[in-house]
Amino acid sequence: MCTYILNDLDDLEKDRINHPNRPLPSGQVSTAFVAVLYYVCLALALLTTHFYVGRTKSAFLYYVGFSACISYRYVVEYLPAFKPSYVAATTTIPILILMTFYPNDASSLAQTGVALFLSMMGRELCKDLPDRPGDPVSFLHKFDPTAVARFAFAMQGLAVMILCWQIRGLASSICMLAMVLVLAMAYVCWFHQNRQTVALGLMKTVALFGLYFLL
Repeated sequence: MCTYILNDLDDLEKDRINHPNRPLPSGQVSTAFVAVLYYVCLALALLTTHFYVGRTKSAFLYYVGFSACISYRYVVEYLPAFKPSYVAATTTIPILILMTFYPNDASSLAQTGVALFLSMMGRELCKDLPDRPGDPVSFLHKFDPTAVARFAFAMQGLAVMILCWQIRGLASSICMLAMVLVLAMAYVCWFHQNRQTVALGLMKTVALFGLYFLL
């Protein structure tokens, strides 16, 4: 929660251009209230990690995750070309934490982590395309948006293919079929219907179905 709150604070000026109807740029909530909420969430995150994780092997990864999340702003501002990969790498930290708790399942978890990385990076590349007018310029802006989107969808398709190795039984087969169908719907929305917001929402649903492979 504190990660997304801080992101909204950091992106306030850009959101006035790209997303003026969001609560902060539209003035529905004050920056002071949001800042207090951020610190409350951060304190709760640190305290719960201290009391419930303690000094286990995974504790370091928790704090790495916190540091990576709250440092997101500087990557966006000064290293914008690395933003998609940075977000994708940060998203996979929970998988690394799971590997410390379940070392016997490290191989399958690693496959899931790679798939998650590719899926998130593909979505981030697509997500940045509508926001180009208000984002810092990077070398990615030199590439045609359609070419970037096709590459991003290819990454997400590869992520689904990697998870195919973990199909075991009817339930996982149905879940995989759902992921393929939803990703195909996102492709149609993006390239044939010009409904990018809907496509990005469908990409979230693909990742949601992918959580099954952590069970």
